[in-house]
Amino acid sequence: MVAETLLLTDGYDVRTAMSVAEFDEAVRDFHPDIILTDVEMPEIGGPELCKRVKATPQTATVPVVLYSTKEPDELAALAAECGAEGYVCKANRHDDLPKKLAEIWARLSGS
Repeated sequence: MVAETLLLTDGYDVRTAMSVAEFDEAVRDFHPDIILTDVEMPEIGGPELCKRVKATPQTATVPVVLYSTKEPDELAALAAECGAEGYVCKANRHDDLPKKLAEIWARLSGS
C-alpha cells in the first residue's frame, strides 16, 4: 500500500486493517491518534466507518481523515456529512500525504 509506505517512511506508527474485524482489533489494541480511511472499500465505506467510529464511546474523540480520488468539493461534503475531521485527495501527489496529515493534526491540536 502506497499510503502505508509513505507514512512509515515519514516516521508514522502505522497499523492497517483489511476488514472491519481487523479494524476493531487494531483500534482496541493500538489506540490511534488519528484514523485515515479510504472512502471506497469493499466491506464498509469510509464515511460509514467514520460514523461508526464517532458512535463508539472508546473512539468517538479519535480524528478521522477521509482519503479518496474524489474531487475536493465532493470529498469535503462527505467529510462534513459523516463527521470526519479532515480529508486528503489522492488526486494530489501521493507523497503529499504525510504533509497533509501533519497539517490536519496541527490544526486539530492547535499547534
